[in-house]
Amino acid sequence: MARPQKEGLEYFPLDVDMDQDDKVALIEAQHGLVGFGVVIKLLMKIYKHGYFYEWTEKQQLLFSKRVNVDINSINVIINDCIKWELFDKEAFETYKVLTSKGIQKRYMEAVGRRQKVKIYKEYLLLDDETINVYKNLVIVNINSNNEVVNADINPQSKVKESKVKKSKRERRENEVSDNGNSLSEKSMKLCKYYETLKPGESITAHLAALNIFIGTYGYARARQALEVTMRNKNKFIKEYMEKILKNWVVEKKEVDDSASIGQNTESSPYDFSRFGG
Repeated sequence: MARPQKEGLEYFPLDVDMDQDDKVALIEAQHGLVGFGVVIKLLMKIYKHGYFYEWTEKQQLLFSKRVNVDINSINVIINDCIKWELFDKEAFETYKVLTSKGIQKRYMEAVGRRQKVKIYKEYLLLDDETINVYKNLVIVNINSNNEVVNADINPQSKVKESKVKKSKRERRENEVSDNGNSLSEKSMKLCKYYETLKPGESITAHLAALNIFIGTYGYARARQALEVTMRNKNKFIKEYMEKILKNWVVEKKEVDDSASIGQNTESSPYDFSRFGG
């Protein structure tokens, strides 16, 4: 049996003048040496696992215990790290992971000699031009682990990807628009349901995103997330609905699809209070 491919690093470069970097200096100015130490500990965790670190409730509790710093203080420090762009805001809010362009680039340079390096497409922050320098990358989706065709990374591909810079979300929506027609019927059903919640308004312009949500999480769960979005925001916000769905997956909450259809949010098994306001 082949030995599993190691994803993390044994060590990572730490510049001797790291504390002179404005982003790090701002954290130290706000939180002192505790803030600086938390940043270093987080980087250690990130590189040990690869190029990102999932910031779930479980990881928060364990990290707080191991560094002996109150969990609330740690989250305040992390929020400031995101504010000063030490970590990527979109990746954190959408997927609850700590990463950045700089972290990903340093990681890819460190694993440049490995035969095969798996990278999650959803977490990827670097543009195509930067990615294509590294020929050993295999881009996969979080849920399916299916390899994503990339002209420069995969030599068997005959179609070269456009180098127009698009956000990760836009790329995913375009893929579903082209290949997810089988989901359109359920997406339209969800659009009609939205119109019962918000008469006179439509979300048909977001069919591609709805296809992604339904294809990934199922119709019942997507409908329930839409209900929560409307309950808390009183309007459709795609990013907010996506955040709810992602958090449910991270927290391993389960939905009985057959029981959920037609069920209102008052009897939902989820704790919706933390998505308020």
